[in-house]
Amino acid sequence: MDAVRTNADFRFFMQWPFGVLMGFQTLFSLISLIVFYFALFLYEGTSFVIFMLSLLLVCSITHNIIHVFGLHRRVFVIFGRAVFIPATLLVFLTSAVCCIGMAISTLIVLIGFIDSLRFRARLIVVYAILTVTCAILTFACTKIVMLLFRAAPNGQIKGLVQVVIEGDRTSKITAAHTTTTTTTRTTTTTTTNFV
Repeated sequence: MDAVRTNADFRFFMQWPFGVLMGFQTLFSLISLIVFYFALFLYEGTSFVIFMLSLLLVCSITHNIIHVFGLHRRVFVIFGRAVFIPATLLVFLTSAVCCIGMAISTLIVLIGFIDSLRFRARLIVVYAILTVTCAILTFACTKIVMLLFRAAPNGQIKGLVQVVIEGDRTSKITAAHTTTTTTTRTTTTTTTNFV
């Protein structure tokens, strides 16, 4: 247990942009699923929304565990073979799928919100909250996809296997050295640390 505690980086969720956005994915998908429980009536198409929220929740919890405990930087030896978890590529692919799925989900719950205006206040509140949370999740997934595409070496998505998310920046790992790229809102600064 001490080994996990010393390797854990619980400040990951406080670091903008990746830590905060990946935390938003987990938090708001969980909130949305809880809010769905209180809906008096589920409109047609909300099963797709529930599926996308469940997919995003499971994947984001997995990604956050991998990043908080530093498993994305480790190489595991299994049956004499070196195994590396390409966490950044998995985050990119999951966020890309969920970006499209959550955009569709936002439209579905927005239509449900507009239709719920003729019913009870509880249904209006539920679909208003769902519309806001789905829009936030669409933004978070889109922002992660854009930032990771910018961090991909030469714009090649398969190059994300060599990129590591550190919360506030991404680092490209090669055998000889580590290159750290700090991503802020408007500028990108690159430094090289030779090992």
